[in-house]
Amino acid sequence: MTPLVKKYFLKLSQASDDDKTPDLERVLAGLRREGLDAGSVPVSVIRKISSALRDNNFEVTATVSLSEEPELIDIEPGSSAGRRSTAFGLAVDLGTTNIVCSLIDLDTGSPTGMPVSDTNPQSVIGEDILARIHHCLKTGGLEELRLAAVGCVNAVAERLAASAGISAGDISCACISGNTTMAHFFLGLDPYNICRAPYVPAANRFGSFKAKDVGLNIRPEAPVVVLPNVGSYVGGDVLAGILVSGMADREGISILVDVGTNAEIIVGNRDWLVACAGAAGPALEGGVVSSGMRAAPGAIDRITIGDKHDPSFSVIGDVTPVGMCGSALIDLLSELFRTGLIDGRGKFVPGRTERVVETESGPAYRVADNIFFTERDIENLVRTKAAMYTALTVIISEIGITFNDIESFFVAGTFGEYIAADKAVSIGMLPDIPIEKFRLLGNSSLKGAVMALLDIKAIEQIEKIASMITYRELNASAEFMSLYRAAMFLPHTDASLFPNAYKS
Repeated sequence: MTPLVKKYFLKLSQASDDDKTPDLERVLAGLRREGLDAGSVPVSVIRKISSALRDNNFEVTATVSLSEEPELIDIEPGSSAGRRSTAFGLAVDLGTTNIVCSLIDLDTGSPTGMPVSDTNPQSVIGEDILARIHHCLKTGGLEELRLAAVGCVNAVAERLAASAGISAGDISCACISGNTTMAHFFLGLDPYNICRAPYVPAANRFGSFKAKDVGLNIRPEAPVVVLPNVGSYVGGDVLAGILVSGMADREGISILVDVGTNAEIIVGNRDWLVACAGAAGPALEGGVVSSGMRAAPGAIDRITIGDKHDPSFSVIGDVTPVGMCGSALIDLLSELFRTGLIDGRGKFVPGRTERVVETESGPAYRVADNIFFTERDIENLVRTKAAMYTALTVIISEIGITFNDIESFFVAGTFGEYIAADKAVSIGMLPDIPIEKFRLLGNSSLKGAVMALLDIKAIEQIEKIASMITYRELNASAEFMSLYRAAMFLPHTDASLFPNAYKS
């Protein structure tokens, strides 16, 4: 594997009356002896070379970017002994709701610690992407969004660097993975046409930038790769998920579902890939459920209902629960249906348990003293699961295959880190296929960014994946609404589609 950046320790001959080789040429000759022809050197680095050579008897550590053409991006006197002898890269999942970063040791390929997450500060401007795009119409609005995203990444990078015993300025490269609009915000590109017909981004391929040009407080000349997108609806985060899953290398057909603020679905194999997207995520992130929240400390993430209809649950962070994240919502809906507390329409069955109480929002199941799951919540969640299953049904139908043809079913995003696949099947959200076919990828956007840092061939592979994708607009399907209405039942109006769910 060839990482995005590599460090080289050079012991060079000293300048003398017999050797008047200029300092820059001396360093480049030393790199050539290492098998590297670094033809490009920024003037900011050239300015440092003479003092770096003479500060430690012409022994220096050269930091070289390998992202496109090899480029000398920094030079330091001596061997930079200790932690600074290591090349570090920053992997970034630039999410609509959360920004997650991981600091990677490019020599070992390992993270220096756990990833660090922070709420995307753009949420203060607008919870959803559309509100943020509209904000860009205001004078200075786009720059405000850009600075918010970049500032958050810088803050998280500083925390990661401090934990590793280095400074943020010692980070030598970064890879940014996010949806199409988030990439536009990060680079300060006008996103206005992304959400309006004919839905054209400012760019699909971004290439590599210098950290100083995009505002990242790492090495100024460090390469920053922003993963490409495929039009308005399929971004670099989805391409990262395809890379992580390996589905584009397989002969068998796979499905990848990436559920965040929106839900993207990819179907295909090594010969072809088809994508679609839809708004299936908000209820699972707590946007339209009264006690819903993101997967964060205080969120119930797993829940079961016992014989006496009392709940048992686990809480992220082992603290007092304040809400339920998407995996718990799916668990709870499944459990309420399994125990007969709700019927197939999602309505509470009267007289079954004292835990169903009347609230200002109507009847609700009391999970905890301050956490209730109402019929209105159930309706919103059923709409979400119906949209997801319908999208899956339509896309495989248009391709001309069935769920039985699927070899692997990958689930990505935060949703894909906590979800119990059998529960999602039991409510009719995911197809009733053998459970062993489901693969939970977790944060594949971040994992894909890490892969890109560690091997430049991964970036080439992502470019290849992008060129393979055909996008399908599901709203153009005449059967979508009729299938959607049929899916507005637990688990479905057609019992034959979910034989195992009905057995439960």
